[in-house]
Formats: sequence, C-alpha cells, structure tokens
Amino acid sequence: MFEVLAKGLGKNVDEATVKTWFFEEGDSVTEGDDLVELAMEDASITITAPVSGILTEVCIDEDETVQRDEVLCIIDDEEGDLSDGEDEEEGETKEE
Repeated sequence: MFEVLAKGLGKNVDEATVKTWFFEEGDSVTEGDDLVELAMEDASITITAPVSGILTEVCIDEDETVQRDEVLCIIDDEEGDLSDGEDEEEGETKEE
C-alpha cells in the first residue's frame, strides 16, 4: 500500500481544494498517470501516481479541502498475483 500525499503546494500555501479526480476507487493506475487536480487561490497543480497499482481508497472527495502533506488516496502497488492464479485455473478447467 502506498499513501499519496498532498505535495507540491506553493511555499506559502498550506491547503488546496480537490478539483477533479481522474480515476475512481478500484481503477488501475500506472506510475506517472494524472491522479487528481488540486486548486489553490491563484493556481492549480496535478498530482501524478508515484507507483503503478490499484486505487483502493480516495480519502478526500472533490470540492473538499486538503491540507499540505495530508493523504489524498491509497494505491495498492502489489497487483498481479491474483489474476495470474485465476488464469491458470481457467486454463486447467478448459482442458478437462
């Protein structure tokens, strides 16, 4: 699990408003994907996914205020094990 924090706010900015989430809980994200846009008084920034995985929890909803270094969302970066096992089981069933 990886916590994505509200980073990159201006030096004198301690909070921002979540403007837009580009993914929903349960979606797969790839490292570098735009996750969320944060709006401040006179600027906006986009937070990107620091790791690839599944967006398991959105902690701050759109139009809510987030503080500097507060957790925005959680990404499960340990994907792949379950889907590989399921594919093998399906293959075995088809052969019988």
